Amino acid sequence: MTLHSTPIGRKPLSAAFPPTSVSLPVLPRSTVAMDWSAVYENSGEEQGNWEDHGETRSSRNAHRLLHRQTSLPLAKQQAAGAQYSPYVAYAFTVNYILGVGSLGIPYAFYRAGLAMGNAMIVLVTLLSYMTVMWVCEAVARAREAFVLSFLLDETSALKSFSYSSTPSTRRSSAGLEYDDFPEVTQLCERFLGPLGSKMYQLSLLGLMYGGLVGYSQVFVNTFLTQLDHIGDWELTSVHAAVVFACIVLPLSCSDLTEQIYVQLTMSVVRFAALLIMIFSAAYAVYADPFDSGAVLQPSPESAPYLSDYSLVDLSGFGVMFSTGVFSQLFQHSVPGLLAPLGAKNQEKAATIFGSTLLTTMVFYIALGSVCSLYFGPKLATSVNLNWAEFTWGINESMTLVPLWAKLLSMIVVVFPALDTLSVFPLISVTLGDNMAAVVPKRWTRGGRRSSWKLICRFGAALPPLLISMFVSDLSVTLQISGLMGIYVAFFAPALLQLQARREIPSSNAYSGKFSGTVYVYGVLVFGMLALLVLLYQLVRQIASG
Repeated sequence: MTLHSTPIGRKPLSAAFPPTSVSLPVLPRSTVAMDWSAVYENSGEEQGNWEDHGETRSSRNAHRLLHRQTSLPLAKQQAAGAQYSPYVAYAFTVNYILGVGSLGIPYAFYRAGLAMGNAMIVLVTLLSYMTVMWVCEAVARAREAFVLSFLLDETSALKSFSYSSTPSTRRSSAGLEYDDFPEVTQLCERFLGPLGSKMYQLSLLGLMYGGLVGYSQVFVNTFLTQLDHIGDWELTSVHAAVVFACIVLPLSCSDLTEQIYVQLTMSVVRFAALLIMIFSAAYAVYADPFDSGAVLQPSPESAPYLSDYSLVDLSGFGVMFSTGVFSQLFQHSVPGLLAPLGAKNQEKAATIFGSTLLTTMVFYIALGSVCSLYFGPKLATSVNLNWAEFTWGINESMTLVPLWAKLLSMIVVVFPALDTLSVFPLISVTLGDNMAAVVPKRWTRGGRRSSWKLICRFGAALPPLLISMFVSDLSVTLQISGLMGIYVAFFAPALLQLQARREIPSSNAYSGKFSGTVYVYGVLVFGMLALLVLLYQLVRQIASG
């Protein structure tokens, strides 16, 4: 669905949304939620389309329950009364953000240094808030542009009707181009043109593959901590990846229905696992000398058990910045999170998204700081693995650790692997269907469409599984994914703000103190410098083996 690309007049509007006096056709939307499962209908059949889909997180979608109501224009949504409240929007968005990136935060903190790690996550959070609100402003300006274009079409239709007995069809054609909350790909097409849209789509493609590789690595690494041999047969990452493939490949090649209750359950366990890690590591600083990365003296009065740490290590800038970007990335999902809020709560979007980013930032600072201080050089690139042999300070021998402690450790270690079993198929199905959508039509004739869809899904799922057999370092995957995410998180929103504000300079419900052009150019300059440093450090890291 494409919005009008003709120049729009600069008539200021007092609100971000169409006035209720404008009667617009009620049309179903093909895309209603910004998540991996957005391509699924209740029938389980999906339609891949690069212009409508392309997301980076798959398990943050409980708001999908409301998707039928979000198809309606705002005035009709108000009457339907099925929007979610700001508190629900906050909860869904927090769950949307927290994912595999959180497991890499402590290692990134350790690499960058404690002070630099905290400063970087605060900076990335601030930049993410600014760019999220710019996407909101672009959504509002796209809606204003449609209303202005619609009114112009209506005026032209009235003039045409006065000279012709044939009713004008302009109204219906305008209605067919209307979308309540256009997705970011549509915004890029509308304001940045085909090149900007394609760059955005390619960045999302990279994020999809990065997410698939990351989830594969988490499963493989976790599997090997729980089962590293069978009798005299030593298991390797190849065996673990094959086990994972046997589970997720059939699911990835089938039509899946929504997994809302599974995802909600996983959400609860996800928060539990994060809290267990934070509080148990903080407790261990004063009570557990056995698992610390500190070089301990034989004296029993050696608590707190803190590892050697640095405050600033510039060599870790790349891994910290890219991991932070990936972990706070949800700009692509903003329209789908806005839609169910309803008209009366749209002005609260800044508070909702600001509170969400502040919450995840606090989680990341707590987890990153305490784990990097305690585990130090023992930190795994996926921090949950540090609980595989966690003694809780009870006894140096794991055989004497009580069952309750082992159970808590198992939740931390095993949960991410279980989460991947539900998330991986959703991502690969989405990616595969988007790949199938760009297959030339002549190849899909004669009933071959289903075959190509199956091939594309298989092609989407297989490469990440192969990579996880030989690359186990989650931090490298997060760096590459964060590299791709810079365009999605910073460049695209900044360019949208520049172009949309140039076309429609009036403020809207989402405008604030960061809406000015000086902030936009600041983000673009910082993003470019960070991209160059990240590329340099990543190339050096890969080259050094």
